[in-house]
Amino acid sequence: MINMESYVRPGTIDEALDLLGKNQGKVLAGGTDLILDLQKKELAGTIVDVGGIKELQQIKETEDQVIIGSVVSFTQVETSPIIQKYCLALSEAAGLVGSPQIRNQGTIGGNIANASPAADTVPAFVAMDALLRVGSIRGERIVRITDLLLGIGKTDLAPDELILEISFKKLHSFRSSFIKLGRRNALAISRMSGAAGIRVDEEGRILEARIALGSVAPNPFRSTLIESVLVGKNVHDGIPEEAIETAYKDVEERLGSRATAPYKKEAIKGVVRQALEKIFIEPI
Repeated sequence: MINMESYVRPGTIDEALDLLGKNQGKVLAGGTDLILDLQKKELAGTIVDVGGIKELQQIKETEDQVIIGSVVSFTQVETSPIIQKYCLALSEAAGLVGSPQIRNQGTIGGNIANASPAADTVPAFVAMDALLRVGSIRGERIVRITDLLLGIGKTDLAPDELILEISFKKLHSFRSSFIKLGRRNALAISRMSGAAGIRVDEEGRILEARIALGSVAPNPFRSTLIESVLVGKNVHDGIPEEAIETAYKDVEERLGSRATAPYKKEAIKGVVRQALEKIFIEPI
């Protein structure tokens, strides 16, 4: 049984923000997580279903940015030529979310707003230094994704705010990949994940590296330690073992003495190695 006080489905962003501003409600987008909560307990206030707002369902590009509406589905992200061209890691991550039904229904904005350590698409956004445009009846603001996520299930979003879109810069000569380690190949929640990206010059020298790890901290994070090891190396020389060992050390520091630490410290080396293998062997 679904438990709610009231339900509304606005057709525009302004209508949605007005409803959120006047009601202590909850945003419903794809509903793959929220509906489960509603079956367990009644949520106070109005359910504001933003799934029908066309303005939030688009993937577009400008001269230097890729912009994704918050209600864009995982399937849209997975199959988008724009996403595949400028951040293949994000396309791959979206394609590994749950079942086809969940990928068709679940949304990018919801995946971020839930602030799960295991959110599949978030490491790719973190690696890209993604920015979020957030709106309310009080106005709009731009916030970096790493500043929005404040811990497990916690964000910087006010009750009346709605994620409108996510954007990231286009990077020249950028190649990226995503690896997910789960209990099962299908329908698995990530036990660990990694998004890796590099920019290389004509000789194959790494000019910039971006490594984001998921499920090894309260929220996905960029490993600047691994990145610093990779910059300056040449992809033709193979994956530097120092980068793999650095992944172990970085996760070790973040997990401390937690029960899962011994497993995750070893497993993260495999995740990082596989992610790097995919982008090191690509032709220049």
